[in-house]
Amino acid sequence: SAVLTSRAIFQRMKNYTIYAVSITIRIVLGFMLLALIWKFDFPPFMVLIIAILNDGTIMTISKDRVKPSPLPDSWKLAEIFTTGVILGGYLAIMTVIFFWAAYKTNFFPRLFHVESLEKTAQDDFQKLAAAIYLQVSTISQALIFVTRSRSWSFAERPGFLLVFAFFVAQLIATLIAVYADWRFTQIKGIGWGWAGVVWLYNIITHLPLDIIKFLIRYTLSGKAWDLVIDQRIAFTRKKDFGKEERELKWAHA
Repeated sequence: SAVLTSRAIFQRMKNYTIYAVSITIRIVLGFMLLALIWKFDFPPFMVLIIAILNDGTIMTISKDRVKPSPLPDSWKLAEIFTTGVILGGYLAIMTVIFFWAAYKTNFFPRLFHVESLEKTAQDDFQKLAAAIYLQVSTISQALIFVTRSRSWSFAERPGFLLVFAFFVAQLIATLIAVYADWRFTQIKGIGWGWAGVVWLYNIITHLPLDIIKFLIRYTLSGKAWDLVIDQRIAFTRKKDFGKEERELKWAHA
């Protein structure tokens, strides 16, 4: 019907808006922290590549399979921006942790027997830039599967075009990270070993995103605060501080 169609269109717009806010926070905050903490300047050209691949994938959301809201919906800006900021902040922190583990420790070489990207082993950031590019690209695009779903992301089947565009874009991103030797943008291929490490790291750090989404929604719904407040007699909203309810409990004890 026209109502369900309009709700489906609105749901796609809402999904895209949350994703756009998340990615903006994720890119700006993540690269800002890397620059402030380690003076790492991510190649601007690679940001352009991330944007092009992202935009190509996100255009397919207009044909995505969505589950429309069962009730009339509206632009809940507090929910949209809070969800976007928290999810984007989480992804930015995961990038910072990955950079620290790759640049300041030998955790990945020791565990996966890959080439060291530690500061003592590399004279420049070229291979590290390629690893960061792949890490940012893959998990950023994978976020769309979380923001597009009302429940668990793996429980709501996305449209074929979205899945196809995601895998094509990330295949290109992976090939760039593995083989590229672009002196003009200061990146150098990291090989398939590091590519596998990055994908594994992103899969693991992607898993909590659904739980974070549910916690944000539950907190903003007011139910969480009602539970906290109503369990404290001094702050309860109940009449006579819940006197009648307590008397009934005593009567049935």
